[in-house]
Amino acid sequence: MWILLLILAIIFAAMLLLCSTIFLPLFLGRWIKSPVTKESREYFFSGEGEHKVKTHIIGDGENKESFILYAPVNLEGALPVIIWGNGTAALPKNYEELHRHLASWGFIVMNTYNSETGTGKPLKEALSYLLEENAKPDSIFYMHVDKQRIGCGGHSQGSTGVINLHTNFTEGNYIKTIVSIALPALRWCDPEDVYVTERINVPFLVLTGTLDFIISPFRSCLAAINRLETGVEGWFLEARYCSHTEIQEEGGKYKGILTAWFRYRLMDDNMAGEIFEEQGEIYKNAGWRRVYRRGVGDNIT
Repeated sequence: MWILLLILAIIFAAMLLLCSTIFLPLFLGRWIKSPVTKESREYFFSGEGEHKVKTHIIGDGENKESFILYAPVNLEGALPVIIWGNGTAALPKNYEELHRHLASWGFIVMNTYNSETGTGKPLKEALSYLLEENAKPDSIFYMHVDKQRIGCGGHSQGSTGVINLHTNFTEGNYIKTIVSIALPALRWCDPEDVYVTERINVPFLVLTGTLDFIISPFRSCLAAINRLETGVEGWFLEARYCSHTEIQEEGGKYKGILTAWFRYRLMDDNMAGEIFEEQGEIYKNAGWRRVYRRGVGDNIT
């Protein structure tokens, strides 16, 4: 009997340890992670921008939604664009608050009603549609797309899709920067979704969390950055206590840094760019466990 009790005690202790080290942080990650100080630029860009936002839903003519765009109400001049890739089983509603936030900073944010974005093909179709609308005199987006300032960002499967959009399609030549959030290790990718970072030739940012150690572990993210060709700028940031779905809803820990990255890369925002300077703010924020950049002078903290 005492042997059975000992075995049960060991099992109970193991389950308690598992819950305390893995499952509890997964549920409480948004509350226990290090706060962003109100004096930081990261905090500034996590706040709303100056633009009021309007949503545009595009159908396929058969009562089926194809694309959704978030854009400033007042479309003045040519605006920078962010093409978004959804994660597996996710739809625009899972990122709506984040996309409205990005649009408030002056971007046109475009998403698809597609949960299978890993190949990049749905994102290519979205970009093609927007470029066509930019050329139509009767379109609300006529001459309002800055074709020289288009970036893409995606989550999980969508984080492979944005890479594949850039590397596997002619339309990918329009892409000026890529952000992959919770980038899956290659072993999790379906054959058609496999990404080749060696083909990337624009600034590349990978974001993951310390609790995303199964799907998007930091070692595979670092490997993706280190496969970039010499001279291509790559960044890897690992956020403390963030799980695989941190980016959903309002963007969580990633919202401020994601906004700053796109403002820097697509709008030449110097204030945003200072975050990423050598020994800049990103290296000092306690909310990030690892910061690594390559191609501008390798550095890891």
